[in-house]
Amino acid sequence: MKNKLLFATLPIVWFFTSFSQFICDPADTRLVMTGVLQWQDPAVNSFSDENRKDQELFDLISATGIPDTASTLLLDSQGTLEKMTNNIRRHMKACTENSTFIFYYAGHGSKIGDKYYFCNYDMGQDATSMFNVETLYELASKHFNGKRIVLLADCCYSGSLLAVGKKIAELGKEVIVLTSATSSNISTGNWTFTQTLLDDLRGDPFADSDGNGMISLTETAAEIKEAMKYREYQLNGFAAYNLEADKIQIGRCVAQSSATQTDSGIYSADYVYAHTAKKWRTARVMKTAGGTYTCQFYNYSVKEDVELSAENVREVYFPVYEVGAKVEVEWEGKYYKSTILKTDDVFMYIHYDGDDDSYDEWVMYDRIWTGKEVETEIEWNGVWYAGYILEQKGDRFFITYKGDEHSWDEWVTKDRLR
Repeated sequence: MKNKLLFATLPIVWFFTSFSQFICDPADTRLVMTGVLQWQDPAVNSFSDENRKDQELFDLISATGIPDTASTLLLDSQGTLEKMTNNIRRHMKACTENSTFIFYYAGHGSKIGDKYYFCNYDMGQDATSMFNVETLYELASKHFNGKRIVLLADCCYSGSLLAVGKKIAELGKEVIVLTSATSSNISTGNWTFTQTLLDDLRGDPFADSDGNGMISLTETAAEIKEAMKYREYQLNGFAAYNLEADKIQIGRCVAQSSATQTDSGIYSADYVYAHTAKKWRTARVMKTAGGTYTCQFYNYSVKEDVELSAENVREVYFPVYEVGAKVEVEWEGKYYKSTILKTDDVFMYIHYDGDDDSYDEWVMYDRIWTGKEVETEIEWNGVWYAGYILEQKGDRFFITYKGDEHSWDEWVTKDRLR
């Protein structure tokens, strides 16, 4: 049915201290990072290398004091299957009893049957030409004698690392897994996952939810989950095996965030829909002052702060439907009969009726048609637009405009409907 081969900058010194004390000892850490944004096969969709965040993350982690001989960065044409495999093996074999090994991949991820792959530069049509995610477990079981492994990935199906991490943990290792997507989902083409990780490693005060001046692994995982949810409508992956995530510190804040609330109920640090350039986009409120909001947008790999008035900022709402509901789910422009199996926050795990379980995936309401939508017209700025009522609470109606992006969805009163 569906083709599954898819392809506040802060002083850095605080990150050095926190990273070396809690995540790893830089002198006893091995790092292998691969970022592939262009492929040997021109048929594979490429990404822009503008302000590439894989390089930025490598530079940040390396600067903690990891020896040059203990780290490898493979970008684009360097990210071949052979080089990825050989460097992982080499660095794992070099680890000692208390070593930490860090792996990161950014690019395309693929699922073929029940197997998952990271798309190396020289990949071909045959699965054997791709980097099988299971290779990480196979190499670790044979060559890794260290203490802790950190697995990071920013790509489609990156959550496949969760199962790999669990198997490595069963070898008696401590394992941390953070990914941009689950094992069942494609991923955004933006750098949102890696950018959020960078922000937290640098000490983003918004990540310090308990206000103790430190950013824990648990807080980082929560920050990434929120960023992926609001900015990308996507559920990410996180797991910590054989360790307590809330006791692992990854960053120290250099300032406390100010959660100032406005009359509209919106706080600084909240994700909102903000209206600029004649469209609504997801942004984060960085600060509020005098009835205005400083909203931060992510534009692929570039941050943009824009000051907006209250009428151009509104809260975000995501409907969630009942487990067991029979719905239709959009996939590549077509809708398929499906069943909601379970929920996680605002995400719904669906099964495509008539397909095997390998197609099950996490989706949000923007891809779901319940059949209970009510056709209507909605007034906006004096003009009437076709749309649908998705939900009603008292005298308020949550609507979507026909043919527009879901960032336009909003709560309206009856006087704006006809």
